[in-house]
Formats: sequence, C-alpha cells, structure tokens
Amino acid sequence: MQRDRIEWNQKYRREAFDHRPATILKTHAQNAPMGRALDVACGNGRNACYLAGLGFAVDAVDIALEGLGRFVCPPDGIQRICADLDHFILPRRWYSLIVNINYLNRRLLPVLQAGLAPGGMLIFESYLKGDGRTSSGAHRAEHLLAPGELHQAFKGLKILDYREIPSLQPKAPAMKAALVAVRP
Repeated sequence: MQRDRIEWNQKYRREAFDHRPATILKTHAQNAPMGRALDVACGNGRNACYLAGLGFAVDAVDIALEGLGRFVCPPDGIQRICADLDHFILPRRWYSLIVNINYLNRRLLPVLQAGLAPGGMLIFESYLKGDGRTSSGAHRAEHLLAPGELHQAFKGLKILDYREIPSLQPKAPAMKAALVAVRP
C-alpha cells in the first residue's frame, strides 16, 4: 500500500533503528537447515545481516527503500527486495528458514507456512493485543495478534517453542508472541 511505503520511508529518514539481531533469531537460527532464508519486513537488515553471517543466502523484503538503503552490513549474500508484502509472491517449499519479526500481515500467515521447504524453520515474533499500552501509539489494532493466535495460525507445523512474553520495548505493546516451528 502506497500509504505504508510513504510512512515507513519517512520513519527511516527521521528515526534510528536497532542494529542488533532479534534475540529469538540468535537463539534458534543456528538450528535451521542451511540454505535460502527469507527476512520478512526486514527494515534495516539487522536480522538479514545476521543470517548472511551464518552462511544463509538471504532474501530481505521490505516496503521501504529507505530501510533497504540503510542496511547495517554490506549486502553480500543478501538480495534486497523492495516490495509491498500485500502483493509479494512467495515460492512454495523454497526457504529453509523464514524470519518474521515485529510485523503482522495475516494474509501472509498461510503463505509463509507454504514457503517453507520440508524441514524448514519458521521464526516469528510479533506484538500482542493486551492492555493497549504503547508510548507512541504507533501500533494499530489490526497489526496486533490476539493471545494464542500465532500458535493456531501455524498448527500445521511442528511447534518447537511458543511463548507469550513481555516485549520489554518502551514504545511497543506490553506483550509479544514468539514462535519457532518446523515444517515436517
């Protein structure tokens, strides 16, 4: 959506974003089979760069060209793709690892599952609806998971880890859901 593209490009021009990979990724990525990885809504590439450092060939997709231009590492081993994820076509059974951190597009949930190769791993973490606490007000209700929703969305996968935990981010909802799963 053009409005989202404009909004995110502006955010990348005026705000600083974390350069460290997500903790859940650092904890589980080394257990995924080596091969091609997808970083969904990659932003400044913090997670894509970590995966490339592990030896994955990474497709890093984001709607904001500004974010893709501010990668935290050289793009060696990373294919940066500027695309609207509402219309992004994901190849079936293609990725050995798919990473989705702090982004929710419910249309993509079955597509992500289908995009995993047999034995491929999904690492997904996003914010939960809850007490409504955000200091920035930047999280729209449609971008927040209901409790248990993430677990249900991927029940066709073998769930290795699922948690609903405090987000510990001052400008974010109080809770997040974290899932690690494998395609049988």
